[in-house]
Amino acid sequence: MLNAGCVTTAPVVENPIHVPFDDFEYVWQQTVEVVDEYFEIASENRVEGRIETYPLVGATLLEPWRDDSVETRDRLEATLQSIRRRAFVTVSPAEEGYAIQVEVHKELEDLPRPAHPQASDAIFRNEVTLARQHRVVGPVTTPRGWIHKGRDWNLESRILADLQARFGLR
Repeated sequence: MLNAGCVTTAPVVENPIHVPFDDFEYVWQQTVEVVDEYFEIASENRVEGRIETYPLVGATLLEPWRDDSVETRDRLEATLQSIRRRAFVTVSPAEEGYAIQVEVHKELEDLPRPAHPQASDAIFRNEVTLARQHRVVGPVTTPRGWIHKGRDWNLESRILADLQARFGLR
């Protein structure tokens, strides 16, 4: 958790972690509970041992209670940009237990222009103002996309550290 005025860093945890338990149901339930503390789970597939989450907009400087932005610079970035994260967790059989791998992907919102410009659009217009469309069948929406910014190693390490603590591996 972020404390005001402090720079936080996540402990580096090797990915995947090895959990020396034979009970898949116990390992699965504990993993789901830890992932659920950070993200809303979109799907669980016990057969494949895969958990996928919905994208989550990153925590900002004004949301210190949220844990998905690990370092202060992550919070600052999420405050100034539209950042979202999505997690993919795999629980697979390993030697004498299970291996839990966590991947958190970070994305930046791609907008054609600033969403909330400070200056008036009437003064600083960058595109053609008249756009005629013929034979429009339904409502036309501007596609909004996301630019993949890579993996969020800090959040992955934090989730893995929480899993290690949950299984008593520290």
